[in-house]
Order: sequence, then structure tokens, then C-alpha cells
Amino acid sequence: MADEAPKSKNKVYPLMPGGSIDKAYVQRYIRDMAEIEDMEKRGYALPKEGGKDAKYWTAVDEPNTKYPEGTRLVRVARGNVLPDRAVRAEHVELHDPVTGKWGAVRGGRGESGAGSLLREMNPQKLYKKGGRVKSASSRADGIAQRGKTRGKMR
Repeated sequence: MADEAPKSKNKVYPLMPGGSIDKAYVQRYIRDMAEIEDMEKRGYALPKEGGKDAKYWTAVDEPNTKYPEGTRLVRVARGNVLPDRAVRAEHVELHDPVTGKWGAVRGGRGESGAGSLLREMNPQKLYKKGGRVKSASSRADGIAQRGKTRGKMR
């Protein structure tokens, strides 16, 4: 028997209030690339630690590929989303807004899943050493300071 996915709540909502969730796909807009990296690393689409302990999806027949810049779109075939088990990362597909193609987040063709697709979409995202800085204020090198001139008139 194949290893069983970890327990996790998946909440699927209709695109329109009162609509059906019996659709071909579920989709999710993602603003933080760390969520996609987490899926690739852990092998599952799991809820955020400390969050609401559920992953939220929208049921659609055809995913809306017109989404705001800085956001990424993932989809999963509806049959791969169970209410009480985490979605496997190999079932999650990431949309490339440049080519319009879908690529597996993990276990897809080519190199390890979304790695090459992520680099094509955001080449400065991956670094060999040192990682990336979430925000300038977390650098703690004295450059990023806020509020030093607010409300001061000289």
C-alpha cells in the first residue's frame, strides 16, 4: 500500500456563492512563493503552521489564468482533493503566466518538479547560499529604518 497522505482539512468553495463544487479543478492564488517551495519540499499542500489548520481551494471548470502580477496560480484535479487528507505536491500544477503552460510542483518531468519552472518565472528567487531576505527591516544592518522623520518639521 502506498504511503498515506497526512491528515489535513481541505475546504473547497464554489466560485460563485450558491454554486457547485463539483468541478474539474480546484485552484488557489498564492502570493508568497514560500508556500510553493514548502509544497515542493514537504511533498504535500499543507496548511500554514499557526494558521486556520485548513487549505482553502476554489472549485472551477477552467482556472482563471488572468490574475494579478506578483501572484501565482496553482490547480489540482478535483478528484485529487480529499476533505481530510493533504493534497500531494505531485498533483499540484503551477501556472506559468509567460508561456501559459502548467508544470508539476513536484515530481514532474525534467528536474525536481517546480525548481526549473520557479527559476524561469523568478530567477533571483533561488540563491546558492544565504537565501533571501523577507523584508529590508529583517536585514538588521542599520539600512532599513522606519518612522525617523514622521511628523517632524524643522
